[in-house]
Amino acid sequence: SSCGSMCCIYNACISYKFYRKTQKKNITLHYNSHHPMKTKVEVVRNFYRTAERSSSSPELVEESYAVIDHLLRCNGYSNPRSFRKTHVSTPKLEGVNKDETVCLKLPYISEYVSYEILRFVKRRGLKIKITFTPGRKLQDIFCKSRPLDGLACTSDNCNICHMLEGNTNCKTTNPVYMITCKICSEVYIGESSRTLNDRLSEHLRYARNPNSPSYRDEALAVHYRDQHAGQQPSLAFKLLAVERNTITRKICEALYIQHINPQLNDKEECANPKQFPVHSQMPSS
Repeated sequence: SSCGSMCCIYNACISYKFYRKTQKKNITLHYNSHHPMKTKVEVVRNFYRTAERSSSSPELVEESYAVIDHLLRCNGYSNPRSFRKTHVSTPKLEGVNKDETVCLKLPYISEYVSYEILRFVKRRGLKIKITFTPGRKLQDIFCKSRPLDGLACTSDNCNICHMLEGNTNCKTTNPVYMITCKICSEVYIGESSRTLNDRLSEHLRYARNPNSPSYRDEALAVHYRDQHAGQQPSLAFKLLAVERNTITRKICEALYIQHINPQLNDKEECANPKQFPVHSQMPSS
């Protein structure tokens, strides 16, 4: 590991202190990072607790603290030891059975926004446990530890690839997509947690077999049965967005449905955006 204890045996006595490898870079959670202050306080406290447990005497504890001081000052903490006594208060639900609460995950925006949300939940007596999740980091956007490991279509006769617009991989997972009927230009919007190939192959099968009892109520089966009976399906596929989180992906789909107003989605699907209390600009595709 990058840090641990350094032991010394002298005159049959063992002494030890906190040790950090010299080749390890002085990088840890930065003071100006996009994290709640409570998280930063806990990180600092944990460093000092570890240093204290890893030292055998008060003198060595002070030496261990000095190593932590240097590390934290390199990461924007001007007075790191003061964090050991810092108290960050957050509103807590009182008199509520934990088994009756519902967990709600929200993206972390700022300390002030988080505090106001928690205060609102407490003031209204809502049985909701709020969990704030970190946003995407630059590392997540620009870096990939194994860039060549992405799945790629290896079929020479793929039924989907030649129908996809743009340089899109049919093995892309968690897509929000749009299907266009090239005969009449009507469109359908959908989402899936599976690959584009898996989900779009199903849609293609519905269009090719519109009279199958198994596909009777599928949107493309209904369309080709009622509007283009006897014709071979001619479809174009377009990837609109990729979102791993299920709820966020469904909201993204709902926003696209609201914005584009697709003709092939049924009335229930077109009403779906109303279940999400979201008013926002379209997500970038």
